[in-house]
Amino acid sequence: MGAISTTSDVLDQALRGAGLEEAFDDRGVAHEDCPGCGASRGLKLSLARGRVHCTACGSEGPLLAYLREKAEAGEWSHEPYAEAEIVPITPRPRPANDDDAVESVSESYPVPATVAVNVPVSDLPRVELVQESRGERRTDFGRGSSRSKSPRAPTRGWGERIIISLLALIFLVAGLAAAGLSGFANYQAFSAGVLDATQARVWGWSGVIASVCSFGGFTFFWWHMSGRRFGEAMRSLVFALAGAGTSIAGTSLFMMNNAQAQDAQLAQAQQVQALGEAEIADWTRQLQGIPPETRTIEGLEAYLAGVEAVGRTHQKPYRDAQNELGLARRRAMLEDRIAGARADLRQAAEASGLTLPAQNLPAWFFALMLELFSSQGTSIAFVSLLLLFGARSHTRLESPGLDFDAAD
Repeated sequence: MGAISTTSDVLDQALRGAGLEEAFDDRGVAHEDCPGCGASRGLKLSLARGRVHCTACGSEGPLLAYLREKAEAGEWSHEPYAEAEIVPITPRPRPANDDDAVESVSESYPVPATVAVNVPVSDLPRVELVQESRGERRTDFGRGSSRSKSPRAPTRGWGERIIISLLALIFLVAGLAAAGLSGFANYQAFSAGVLDATQARVWGWSGVIASVCSFGGFTFFWWHMSGRRFGEAMRSLVFALAGAGTSIAGTSLFMMNNAQAQDAQLAQAQQVQALGEAEIADWTRQLQGIPPETRTIEGLEAYLAGVEAVGRTHQKPYRDAQNELGLARRRAMLEDRIAGARADLRQAAEASGLTLPAQNLPAWFFALMLELFSSQGTSIAFVSLLLLFGARSHTRLESPGLDFDAAD
């Protein structure tokens, strides 16, 4: 109660009305439960500053307004009334002459005379008066804007958590898919550089490890940065950059190997096409050497069967027909070969047109973009989920408030 002696009469009366005359220590500081957010002993009352401040929700206002509201809230009686206790009050009729009524009341209840006491200004104790401005009177603790907004804050917080969680899951799926593609490319690139099958599989898995180290290192980097652990963040960044560089090199090598394979396939297809065209040209020349008046195979076979039936096989027309039948069969064989070769060339041209891309991205650009998608997308998703469901509650509990102890 030593601090109350330094307050004004108005503030002293407000303290007694609120029942807090014994709550302040020697420094003039007291702690109460915040009516806005419900924080236990989170509201700090300072006589020296004449202000109240909540370290949990940040609400602030004049001390005198808070004491008056607390005193007014304490005057209400929350005991239920019985229905029989509620008695309607009928107002009395106003007398015709108000002056007579005032005089009669004055005569019945005389007002004691006030005595003026002149006290020198120098003898008055030095006190710090707490003035309440019009703007400060509008601040309402417990029944003002802080309490009206408190029910909406959890809803808005949960909505934000749901939206960010869904986006983080989408980023996580996309990042893991990109990491899988990067790991596959690294496996193929590193395994292709070794002839032995067992060693090729071992070196291929080293490329997968590099891809995992990339997005894992960046995840630790951003997580340490969010916690302001800069030393650990730098170590994680070195580890992540090493994995990212190896992964980019492996993906670029995989893309270049694919480009070389496509070029080799195209060259082989061109060689096969040239060989087929040469064979078709040769067969066409042989076909042109056969007389066009040569009869068909069916007609010649029917003619020879008739000659054999009459027994004239020793004559020259029979032998000429046999020679012509050989030419007809040769012509049919050449025509079948030419048709088959042309069909093969057409099929090969269609297949090469479907598999060969019209335009390809640069290998380094593709590898860089894939690495960014895999490392940054996955790390952003993981860190967002960690901050939402791991560190957010701790940051709320550890949120610092303004401390007036040093100033007091």
